[in-house]
Amino acid sequence: MTVTGSLPRQRERGDVVPRRRWWRVSSPVSGGFPPARSALGLRVVLATFGLIFCGVCAGLFAVRGQAGAAAVLAVLALVAIVDLLVLGWRLRQRARGAPPPV
Repeated sequence: MTVTGSLPRQRERGDVVPRRRWWRVSSPVSGGFPPARSALGLRVVLATFGLIFCGVCAGLFAVRGQAGAAAVLAVLALVAIVDLLVLGWRLRQRARGAPPPV
């Protein structure tokens, strides 16, 4: 056996070399990364935390007599409530198998 026998074959001029993209090199079994999953669960957790945090802080500011800060935090708590309602609607749509709105 020669020294060059263990080396890979050199490419000729007409050889087509398939380019492997770095994002498609995960697993030879699946052929790539799994499809992306929705982040609705994370949004539910974050909206719940925002609702609790803003609600508690708005109450504390209201007790201390700082109405401006309490109002801003109350509005943020209302935004978190609306976000939770939208997320609940989307999760129910997904459970029924309906396509997501465009």
